Amino acid sequence: MYVHIGKDIVINSEKIISILDIESLEKKKNLEEVLQNLKISDNIIDVSEGNKKSLIILEKNDKIFGYITNISSSTIAKRASK
Repeated sequence: MYVHIGKDIVINSEKIISILDIESLEKKKNLEEVLQNLKISDNIIDVSEGNKKSLIILEKNDKIFGYITNISSSTIAKRASK
């Protein structure tokens, strides 16, 4: 199944590793730490249009990528579970 994550971007739900709430990560100052630990700082695609709500981590072609989107993590999780 495919999931719309904003700005006409659709991803394969089977490739999703994690859906994280950006606000929670920023409050705990863990966002940069998470990105560094996953070594995906250079592989982040921001489609949030300045309203960051979720970080979606997925594997694509044996590489780890991240998408920052303006759609809440709970909405994306619901879409992925359908």
